[in-house]
Amino acid sequence: MSSQMTHLEGKFSVAKHLSLFYQAWLPDNRQKAIIVLVHGLADHSSRYQNVVNHLVPRGYAVWTYDQRGHGQSPGPRCYVNRLSDLIGDLKSFSNFVSSQNPGTPVFIVGHSMGALESIAFATENPPFVAGYALSGMLLRIGQNVPKLLLSLSGTLSSLIPHLGVQTIECEAISRDQSVVKAYIADPLVYTGKVPVRMGAELITAMASVQTKLTAVKSPILLLHGGADRLASPSSSQITFDSVSSQDKEIRIFPGCYHEIFNEPCRDFVLGTLSLWLDKHLPA
Repeated sequence: MSSQMTHLEGKFSVAKHLSLFYQAWLPDNRQKAIIVLVHGLADHSSRYQNVVNHLVPRGYAVWTYDQRGHGQSPGPRCYVNRLSDLIGDLKSFSNFVSSQNPGTPVFIVGHSMGALESIAFATENPPFVAGYALSGMLLRIGQNVPKLLLSLSGTLSSLIPHLGVQTIECEAISRDQSVVKAYIADPLVYTGKVPVRMGAELITAMASVQTKLTAVKSPILLLHGGADRLASPSSSQITFDSVSSQDKEIRIFPGCYHEIFNEPCRDFVLGTLSLWLDKHLPA
């Protein structure tokens, strides 16, 4: 596939002293549209090669970045003071990509925490975004997070924000053991305990976004693994039921784990995504 695409890397500025790492894969043939891809918690932008290899030869340019505190971007690992900083970074990157490619349709593909940020952005209905395809939406925590931890997170976050409280269950990302092994061995993946401030900010954002979902009017595709233990599949159903979009679709893949683009049935999932994108290209 590499002969059919060009790879770029660079940095873009999000604050006075903060620049984030980004990369893009551009089709060598005609570019139909741009995908802004937003990775999940503890994750990084280079783990989406299956999406890149599927979409770029089909004429989609994929632009993505490492969120602050993740991958090759600076900042304390997996930490933010406010989740609104990450949503602001997504806006900055989307505007940056859109300004580099005037007149080209932009779709946002967000996974997990990236899906949460994307739907928060969608509540503002930015005019240049043609639609949103969101996988593993995070509005309700999966079954592996202790209830006591959830109830204490707000207090702990104010007192000791950097305290590490919960690791992500690596085995829950995919049924494909080669994916799990690569994830554990990847030096750019954060496998330590997630700081309590990040957890508290996610919980606050999940509650806040749910009150604003009716503001979303854009076309939306929701994809979720039916056996996702990290982000409850009910998150996608709540989103689907609440958004005002006339054009909305939900696909729950039975038995699939959290990273549906890295599941054994990935070809079917990616086919669902590219068909939806093709259908939503402006005439």
